[in-house]
Amino acid sequence: MRSITLALLTFLTCFAVSSSGQSLIVPNELRLNIDSTTKTELIASLNGFLDQKDKPNKDNAFVSKDDLLEMSALLDEFKGVDKNPQLKDDHFYKPYLTNVVTVGDNTFLVQLAYAGIIENKSILRANFTLYAKKRGDLFYFYCPLNQNTASWKTKKMDYITFHFKDTLNTAEAKAYLAFLNLCDKKLNVMPEPLAFYDCDNFPEACQILGVGYKLNYAGVRYNDFTSHENGATLEINGGYTENQRFDRHDTWHDRLHMVLSTTIINRPVDEGCAYLFGGSWGTPWGDILAMFKQYGVQHPDADWMKLYVNSDKLRDDDKPIYFAYVINALFVQKIDKEKGFTPVMQLLSSGPREKGDENYFKALEKVSGISKADFNQQVWDLVKQ
Repeated sequence: MRSITLALLTFLTCFAVSSSGQSLIVPNELRLNIDSTTKTELIASLNGFLDQKDKPNKDNAFVSKDDLLEMSALLDEFKGVDKNPQLKDDHFYKPYLTNVVTVGDNTFLVQLAYAGIIENKSILRANFTLYAKKRGDLFYFYCPLNQNTASWKTKKMDYITFHFKDTLNTAEAKAYLAFLNLCDKKLNVMPEPLAFYDCDNFPEACQILGVGYKLNYAGVRYNDFTSHENGATLEINGGYTENQRFDRHDTWHDRLHMVLSTTIINRPVDEGCAYLFGGSWGTPWGDILAMFKQYGVQHPDADWMKLYVNSDKLRDDDKPIYFAYVINALFVQKIDKEKGFTPVMQLLSSGPREKGDENYFKALEKVSGISKADFNQQVWDLVKQ
């Protein structure tokens, strides 16, 4: 897939044809060693799959329920891939069928590319590899994760199954399990089966999932993919630092999203929890707190509410630290210590951030007694502790 060049994509654009009502572009010159009936059924199923790609993954009728957990992670990468925000065009990048290979037992390896044209130049947005399994006159699609890791080793640790190539960092694995247990205790949820794929870096994580290339992942060394379906969790971990496999900050976000919809989560509170439990950008919570306290010493007239509402930054670089998030970390710590985590969950559920943060301040006063009138003093009290 990486061998697809801009010149080739331009050629495909010139000669591609699309059937009426179909979004998938099938180049005239593409060699398909399958009979015409199978070709028609495969392309029709692919179009159905792509038409439903932006729905909730469980509602995509062209994904088998048995393959939903793994395929859900790959399906997330398809969402919005046709959009070009700069041009304000939701259908700028078009899907091209680039390869179909029979692998036996009514199963085919399928490769797709998304590309767009600007001033007669092709721009590659992404390419994907997936499998298609024929059942009746329809095809169902699944990701190549299991095939790509068939030779990997596994180790079971409580409810987590670790998948790895050669050796597993046991200390890191135990730390990951302990942190998940901490999050689940705070969130009052029962642990669920989790498959953890231990990759050396993010490009390897992309490769085993079936993401051959994606424009916004160019140059990204560490990141991960996750999905939650049918009472199970999948994490394809592409590392966090040279020696650490997972990011506690992002792991907190991921666990919270299992129990609260992102449509009701107040992000500054969520980020505050993530700071408190996992630091940020490799900076531990203790160091963030020290920076915050030092700011208070250097700015005895600080207006914490103004810094909060204006989204000002405590550290303003490529790894920013926000005052609002640190303040919420302190409030979460205080509320959890005095009243438990249930009120924190109510604050987390106060809704998306809005201008003036009125929904947040109302929820904060309700769960903690901290009003807008004494907001600054409450923060100063926490700074001085």
